[in-house]
Amino acid sequence: MWPMKRKEQETRNRSVQPPRVLLPSAVSEKMPMRSGRPPVPLRGAREAHDAVTLARLLRGTITPLRGDEVLALLEPHRPRLVPKPVNPLGAMLGQPQGRLLEALLRPTAPIILDVLLPRLRDHLIDRVVHNKGAAEDGLPGALEVATALRALVALLRGAGRGAILSVVSAIEADARADADRLVRGEAPVAGAEDDAAGVAGGATAGAMDSLAHALLRFEARRLMLETLGATVALRDVVYQSRRLTRHALRRAAEAMDGFGADRGIKALHASLATLASVDGLLVVALRNLDDQEEHREEANAFVEPADRKAMNDCLSAAWRLSDTLFDLVGKAANGGDLDELLFEALLRQLRSLHQFCTDLDHAGRPAVLDTLERRLAERSRALAGIAGERLVGILLARPADPAKARRLLARGQSLAQLLYDMGQDGDELEALALRLVVARDALNHTAA
Repeated sequence: MWPMKRKEQETRNRSVQPPRVLLPSAVSEKMPMRSGRPPVPLRGAREAHDAVTLARLLRGTITPLRGDEVLALLEPHRPRLVPKPVNPLGAMLGQPQGRLLEALLRPTAPIILDVLLPRLRDHLIDRVVHNKGAAEDGLPGALEVATALRALVALLRGAGRGAILSVVSAIEADARADADRLVRGEAPVAGAEDDAAGVAGGATAGAMDSLAHALLRFEARRLMLETLGATVALRDVVYQSRRLTRHALRRAAEAMDGFGADRGIKALHASLATLASVDGLLVVALRNLDDQEEHREEANAFVEPADRKAMNDCLSAAWRLSDTLFDLVGKAANGGDLDELLFEALLRQLRSLHQFCTDLDHAGRPAVLDTLERRLAERSRALAGIAGERLVGILLARPADPAKARRLLARGQSLAQLLYDMGQDGDELEALALRLVVARDALNHTAA
């Protein structure tokens, strides 16, 4: 007996294969490691489609055929323990619409409350807070889903309102955290969405575009909260949006004033990066002007509203920056020593300032913008005249200085392009263009 047990044990041990040890080469060849976590799919996509359809069906005329459509729509979402509902409308012909609707909602309410509404809550949080599903085709709009959610809760006479409150709380908390992070100028959290790419504050490249994109997200939050009827949370999100707008204008003013005070390469980069994002700056300015119109009651004769002060400070900084730019460009157009790349950077800022003044179309547009726009055009035309006269003077001087003439010719061409971009195609541009043509022919003849 004992030898047989020992033999069975040896046979059993031989049948068990020893664990295989994978070498590093085998791991790298047969089991490639993933660089990151797989993307989390959007929750409740099917429920969002069906909820929008269900809200549309329940808004129409309730008939037995419409009841069959509702039950067929909800059947895939019915939990196993919930008995299959039966259409009660067949025996209620001629009854008022209110009674028909109540009779239809009675067997379907558990499915709507326990399945549809929680999934709609998760779906809206994923889309509005986590910014998922933007690239998926066939999805109903987030506002359309929110409208369906609110309509279903209203049809259930307030039952399931916790789903709406959860979405509202998530949006409000996300807006507050987003505004705090952007105002503090912190870098985005690793793995954040594309809208938070780049440094949120400061005068780095793309910072103004990032702030403008964040403001557009605040607009989406406002529309969502208005659709859900969350007035208290809406006021908080509006406050956070105004706070972020003022922060963006202050950052722009600091960048422009920094170059006027320092005139160093670092300050130039900050000012150039701010004005290079002129579209983002326009979004911020338009949001600020909208805020001023919506909160006019805050203004009085003794205290300047914060929104208006932020805009006035930014425009004052732009005015001072234009003085600095024209001072440096004027010296360069008159033959002063200046690096060509720096000269082009100064002209690019003048072009961006003019574009900002021209494209800011709003009913509450400050009058100083019109003055600044005219001033930019007038001083640019004056610079073009100075550059043309100085170029002719260099060509007629004896002894001639071809190197300096070529440098002034290149700067004159850049000024002519600036006038053209500003829409100043009058006599000054024609006179400068004629002098540039004559100077180019003279220099080519001299070189030959």
